[in-house]
Amino acid sequence: MSDDHDIELLAEKLRRLIPVEGAARVRATITDLCNRWPAARRERLERRVFGDAGGDKIGGDKVGGDKVARDKNVGRAASSHGVAIGVNLGRIIFGRDPDEDERRRLTHYLDALANAMRRLPLRGIDTGLDDGQGMSLAQVYVMLATKSQQPLSPDERARLEEGSREYDPEWALPDRAVIAMTTGDARTGEGNRRPLRALLATEAAQRHTRLVLLGDPGGGKSTFLRHLAWTLALRGLDQTGANAALFGWDAEQRLLPLFLPLRRLAGRLAREGASEQTLLAALRDAIRDYGVAQADDLLAEALVRGTAALLYDGLDEVPVTARPAVADRATTLRVVHDFGERYPRARAVLTCRTRAFGNKLRAALGWPVETLAPFTLGQVRHFVPSWYNELVAKGQIDREQAARLGNELVAAATTTPKLGDMARNPLLLTMMALLLYKRGTLPRDRPRLYEEILDLLLGQWDKLKEGQSLAEAIGRPDWTGDRLRPLLDRLSYQAHAEAASEDGRGRLARRDIRDALIDFFKEADLPELEVWGAAGRCLDYIEQRSGLLLPDGDESYVFAHLTLQEHCAGRHMLLDRDAASLVLRRRGDDRWREPIFLGLGVVQKTNPYLIESVLRKLIERDEDGRPKPAERWQRDLILAAEIGADRDWSYLREQRVDIKPLQRDLRYGLAELLEDRRQVLPAGERVPAGFLLGDLGDPRPGVCDLPPPMVEFSGGSFVIGAPRGQHEYDDEINDQPLTIAPFALARYPVTNAQYKLFVDNGGYDPDAPWWQADPDARTWLRNNGRTQPGYWDNARFARPNHPVVGVAWYEATAFCRWLTQQVNDGVVYRLPSEAEWEYAARGAVRRTFPWGAAEPD
Repeated sequence: MSDDHDIELLAEKLRRLIPVEGAARVRATITDLCNRWPAARRERLERRVFGDAGGDKIGGDKVGGDKVARDKNVGRAASSHGVAIGVNLGRIIFGRDPDEDERRRLTHYLDALANAMRRLPLRGIDTGLDDGQGMSLAQVYVMLATKSQQPLSPDERARLEEGSREYDPEWALPDRAVIAMTTGDARTGEGNRRPLRALLATEAAQRHTRLVLLGDPGGGKSTFLRHLAWTLALRGLDQTGANAALFGWDAEQRLLPLFLPLRRLAGRLAREGASEQTLLAALRDAIRDYGVAQADDLLAEALVRGTAALLYDGLDEVPVTARPAVADRATTLRVVHDFGERYPRARAVLTCRTRAFGNKLRAALGWPVETLAPFTLGQVRHFVPSWYNELVAKGQIDREQAARLGNELVAAATTTPKLGDMARNPLLLTMMALLLYKRGTLPRDRPRLYEEILDLLLGQWDKLKEGQSLAEAIGRPDWTGDRLRPLLDRLSYQAHAEAASEDGRGRLARRDIRDALIDFFKEADLPELEVWGAAGRCLDYIEQRSGLLLPDGDESYVFAHLTLQEHCAGRHMLLDRDAASLVLRRRGDDRWREPIFLGLGVVQKTNPYLIESVLRKLIERDEDGRPKPAERWQRDLILAAEIGADRDWSYLREQRVDIKPLQRDLRYGLAELLEDRRQVLPAGERVPAGFLLGDLGDPRPGVCDLPPPMVEFSGGSFVIGAPRGQHEYDDEINDQPLTIAPFALARYPVTNAQYKLFVDNGGYDPDAPWWQADPDARTWLRNNGRTQPGYWDNARFARPNHPVVGVAWYEATAFCRWLTQQVNDGVVYRLPSEAEWEYAARGAVRRTFPWGAAEPD
């Protein structure tokens, strides 16, 4: 048998593994299997498996868990291998076979859109990698998950093995990683327990005709929309691999993708009026931007027939308050809502940062909301090798370097908590991968990470390009790019304050940058005759070579990346002599939250006492000699607690910041916030306050200590269950009154801190009296070998003041017996009956909710 035949047999087996294991794992398998092969023979095998482009252009390749389509330009003829394409989507849009002109316009648009969306945008992060074809989005994209859960399919459950990496979120992708279990039998905690996985972002977009997708800065919102636009365009071009790339999406559904940054729409609404017609014109121009002049019939048919996918990106980049050149956020959202009412069959996905989408916006839009979950370690393990393999494909590193760097980054994410936290954010993980490749080290802090990225960009200015460095262009050979950092910070602050570009970045007029450079060089004591020439040469150099400032029209510029604009704006704020006042002035605008956090991180090493000053001003009840409104003070408390956690309380203490009074005042302030019956803040803000209070040490009696405070009920007669006609289950209907004896119920649920006292004091000793009292319970404990509740080590549920979860009925009953002995004051603690629980929640008056029959808002 020939060597070629042997290679082909092995290649065929490996190709079949790609949809199951992913391209990165298959490459690793080849490395393990063939490490002693001659290089030429191994390269032949890789070409057979991945194609000549190393997997970049092979239909059906699975990268990071999402199979990707053949990544190619179908060309002006709108055909593939001589076969006309776009007919299937054309039939769906027009309700008939499209004529040749309609088909060509459709395929030209889809082709241009796919080519525009195929790259991972890296301008402003690494100009070199952004050049040319850039980094392939198909190769580095990893399926994104939401925070919602759904059961595994029956087939997946049948294959589920305890401890298998195939379903472990530290190894597997979200489409199969088991992240939770349903509760099952209340007494044992087992029984009919069902494994749950995360709902994928693609599944959420498929499930809801309208969807708001929320996420943190850098959490992957825009990348998801770009990937969705790319794959839908490929599917419209009848490229078979696109079906697999949309994992969790109906294989039969084809849609016309229309990608629209909401910042662009807001600018147009300000110029042309806040109406549905303006949005329609913006969508029409979005198609024309890709070279299709006559788009009216295509757009109209897709909207009316419900075959359009409207991809609205970046609501948070629209300002809260209107400006002359841009409409405000509420107005923009109203137009989007009204447009959806006008075209109810068209599908739509809107992205926004989580904190920017408050209750008022939720109510105004009324669409279902899903939130992107941070990366799991399984997603990190899939992204990292894919990223470095892309560098191999681009000729930046060899395969041995890729393997070494990938292993080092994954090891850092798994062993260093702060790096692990940063790696859960896709943008930060990308930056970490880039810095490790460029510098061989990783910063341990988010602001430091951005600082090093900026150092890399500014360092490029000091290198000779076309025979000239920035210093030589200016005429000051002793300068480095870092000398211009204060000017860049000031321009970033100005840009962020004005934010007049289409995507939230601030537009800077060329003349303003030139004037700023002139003033800067005058302050640097350049000779008067040299100032104007140096400013012009510097601006030309930055424009042509830096990748940090990009032309935005003929006479204006924007920062290449919003994140770096935010970072530099934060530096400017916090390096100002009046930094604390600037923070207070900007704290109410969610667009300034990220700059504030990043700026505080920049100054921490050199001026930690500034952080102390900011925290004290936020915690105080008065501002400018007057009491703060309750809503303002409570939000300030939450912000202060978040800043302290972000900057690490223990590190601040090591820096000799007096954190004790700060933490004390925060504890009692947050406790007051949670106990405030006026509830001046919505529940979505009060819940994080409770989490922060748990980390600081909840001072409320009976939350983290014992005995629990009890609420007395005198008892009485009432009818248990729902009123007739208000419950879907007939067995819940009851008309017979029930008499409840007097009882007392704990004011709070049993918390982790309280249950830990039980665990630490022999709570799971089967010979302890609280287990001896019930032979069935003791047998259950011995058979299961339990030493703590389920999810006890799960960080999601581990805060001290969080109600304990994963406790079976036997464990809860044992805790009550232990508590009775511990308190030893004649009170017997037990679990409430169903009737007592309902009576405590509802009282004697029969109603659906504690407040009555009205549905909750």
